[in-house]
Amino acid sequence: PQHKRSFWGNLCYYKEYYLMLIPGILFFLVFCYGPMYGLVIAFQDYDIIDGIFGSRFVWFDNFIKIFTYPKFLYAIKNTVFYSAVILFCTTPFPILLALLFNELGNRHFKKVVQTISYLPYFLSWISVIGMFYAFFSTEGAFNDIRIMLMGADTERVNILMDSKNFLPILFLSNLWKNVGWSSVIYLAAITGIDPTLYESATVDGCGRLKQVWYITLPGIMPTIIILFIMATGSLVTSNFEQVYGFQNVFTQEQTEVINTLVYRQGIQNAQYSLATAFGVVQGAVSFLIVFVSNAIIKRATGTGIW
Repeated sequence: PQHKRSFWGNLCYYKEYYLMLIPGILFFLVFCYGPMYGLVIAFQDYDIIDGIFGSRFVWFDNFIKIFTYPKFLYAIKNTVFYSAVILFCTTPFPILLALLFNELGNRHFKKVVQTISYLPYFLSWISVIGMFYAFFSTEGAFNDIRIMLMGADTERVNILMDSKNFLPILFLSNLWKNVGWSSVIYLAAITGIDPTLYESATVDGCGRLKQVWYITLPGIMPTIIILFIMATGSLVTSNFEQVYGFQNVFTQEQTEVINTLVYRQGIQNAQYSLATAFGVVQGAVSFLIVFVSNAIIKRATGTGIW
């Protein structure tokens, strides 16, 4: 019996499984935990010539600069606002899409529609951004449609040049690119629901909507909760490629976020210590948000990550 085996006994018995774990463990050790020694730069006045071991320690001076530098405070506000809108407003769409896919009866049509919904996920962000710039440009399809609907005297505009449209563009591009792929997890959770529950509900006279409300949604609720808790860590981060790609000279100053500001300060202006300090704070706050949200949701629903 398994409970009578020692640690080494289990290791030998399940050696194939442990061997399959080795590449993943090595990946995280080399690329995730190995570079963490560089966090010491956050406490130094880092000089690229002197290196980590030769640079002067300034301790918490870099962290003080973060919370007193106006540009950083503005970037924090933008990051939290953009991330919160994208998180809370996009979460229902993949769930709804998965429910709609689950209700499709024609298997061939279902596969075609699912494949079409997945395709944008495999495009790089720079490709998606290029498509959006082409669509919304002054000579693009968006302005052609406006002229068709509003008349030939309508002025052509590029909405990507206005910072007021930046958040809607982020939301739409994120939704278009990720909604199909995100629905896969919920579809997998739906397939794990016991079919006899639906059979019993049908016998009792429940329609499809009531079955979705009383069986499907409660059945996938643990999955929804866990994914939401994990996503809360992104409230103080943002998709660098997406934001940086959609920024331009007309919108950059008003749409600066943490990641783009760290890139400009840390890479372009060579302020490596300041950028590293911001990364440390960002990681710590993300962990704290996930920890607190997990505790609150677990107390309220009984479901959590740990």
